[in-house]
Amino acid sequence: MEERDYFKQFDIHFGNLSVGQHCSDLEISNTFFEKHSNEDIIGANIHVRLEVERKEALVILSFNLRGTLYSICDLCLEKLSIPVANDEKLILKIVPHPYESDDESLVFISENTYSYNVEQTLFEYLYALIPIRKVHGEIGFETCNQEMLALIENAKTRPILQEDARWEVLKSIKLEDN
Repeated sequence: MEERDYFKQFDIHFGNLSVGQHCSDLEISNTFFEKHSNEDIIGANIHVRLEVERKEALVILSFNLRGTLYSICDLCLEKLSIPVANDEKLILKIVPHPYESDDESLVFISENTYSYNVEQTLFEYLYALIPIRKVHGEIGFETCNQEMLALIENAKTRPILQEDARWEVLKSIKLEDN
């Protein structure tokens, strides 16, 4: 699938939908995170089941996210699989004059708007699922690279060859008490 066509799936055209329930499927792959590059997510294989409930002045988007995000282990620096299973809801309120909402799950849109792009919304949902500490064994069933762990342990026990003279100069500075 061409990249331009890939990103068209995130445009939700609700203007031509009848009142009622509608479903569609979205796929989030590595292509998505090539565009939305960041340090924490290096790839993905996520299936999104999107239910669109069209009402007279509301559009309720229900996201069911299932799959795997890929990151880097904080300990051994190897690729790490993070299982994802989450449900989110976004409400689009159709108003004559749109304005900002304090509620992140509510968006006010103009009555002249007939589609809404959920790409940034999905990125934020997925990014929020990344744990602060990403380590093999704590997240999934994978294990850390033992060779890398041995190298790290070896570096910890190796004696420091020469003390940095700059620290001695800093230690001699006297700070006044306030």
